[in-house]
Amino acid sequence: MDRRKEAVLTFLKASGPTGLAEVAAHLEVSKQGALRHLDALQAAGLVEHVSGSHERPGRPGHVYRLTPAAAEHFPHSHRELAGELISFMSPSEVDRFFAERAARLEAAYAAELDGLSFEDRVRRLAELASGAGHMSEFVDNGDGTFAIRHHNCPIADVAAATGHPCRREQSMYERLLGAEATRTSWLGNADNECTYVVRGSKS
Repeated sequence: MDRRKEAVLTFLKASGPTGLAEVAAHLEVSKQGALRHLDALQAAGLVEHVSGSHERPGRPGHVYRLTPAAAEHFPHSHRELAGELISFMSPSEVDRFFAERAARLEAAYAAELDGLSFEDRVRRLAELASGAGHMSEFVDNGDGTFAIRHHNCPIADVAAATGHPCRREQSMYERLLGAEATRTSWLGNADNECTYVVRGSKS
């Protein structure tokens, strides 16, 4: 795979669902040039597009995002290393580590969510999770609930072995959103994604 396509995948992993103009600007090519790379990645099953707004200025259009299959394209050796490092720590040390990590993320995310509506907070939180390596998407379930769906976990081996990262993450989402977050799927159970469903307060 050439460097341009690699750059597209890395950019989409970091930024989450993104419009054509943003991809073109990142690559410093024309929209037509960016589209050729995106079309090739779609044909390979690594990228997909949906129609709609992508929370950036401009008219609604196609939003590009990574597919679950794209997760296998990125290196996984860091997951194995994390698992090995955790094996040298006691359960209390592991829990303390992830508690402190969640606290740092929560402080950073809170500033990003300040002043947004409930739906926009969930949407923005999904984008922020993508920036942390989760390849997340925002889902409107159409029944008054929304979901944050993770298609990738940068510390999957540790999460499956201990559960600590997931419990801390779930609690963090609840505090940031002011609503219960129900986990309906989990990569640690061999599901294809981790899904957290939340319901906003009635107006």
